[in-house]
Amino acid sequence: MRNLLARRHDDTESAAEDATTRESVINPRAADDQTTTHRIPTRHRATATVTEPASDTTVEVERPRWAHVSAMATLSLIIGVVAVAAALTGLMAAEAIVLGVIGGAIAAGGLVGASRRGVTGHSLALLGLIASLGAILLGVLAIGSDLSWLDSKTDEVGRLHSWLLTQLPWLKHW
Repeated sequence: MRNLLARRHDDTESAAEDATTRESVINPRAADDQTTTHRIPTRHRATATVTEPASDTTVEVERPRWAHVSAMATLSLIIGVVAVAAALTGLMAAEAIVLGVIGGAIAAGGLVGASRRGVTGHSLALLGLIASLGAILLGVLAIGSDLSWLDSKTDEVGRLHSWLLTQLPWLKHW
C-alpha cells in the first residue's frame, strides 16, 4: 500500500513539472515583457492571431469549425415521410413503394455522407431509412389487401374526411 501512495506522490510531482515545462514550450517569450504569445489549446485546427492593443499581447486563437448536416440525410427523411403518407392513403400504395425504395437508397447515401468529418445527420438518415422501409411495408400490405383498414382500392383520405364531417359538423363551413 505504501508503494502505491509513494507512486501517486511521485506522479503528482512529475505532473507539476510537466505543467511548468508545457508552459515554457507554449509560451517561450514569457520572460519578455514586450510581446506575449499564448496558444489556447482546442480540438480545432484553424487558427487566427489576435492582438490586444491595450496590453500589447498577441493571442493565437483557434477558430471553431462548423459542422453541417448532410443534404442527402435530410432529403431521405423528407422522402420517407412522404412515402409513409402516400402508403397510408391506400390509393397511392404503389407510389409509396417506389418512393420508399428511392428514399432508402438516398438514406444509404446520407449515412455514407454523414460519416465524413464535419458532416452530421446520422439520425436523420436512420429515420429516413426507417420511414422508407415502413412505407414499403405498408404499401405491400395495402396492395395485398392484408390490412382490413388499408386497401389500395379504397380512398382512406375520403373516408377520413367524411368521418370528420360527421363528427365535427362545423368543418363543413370551411
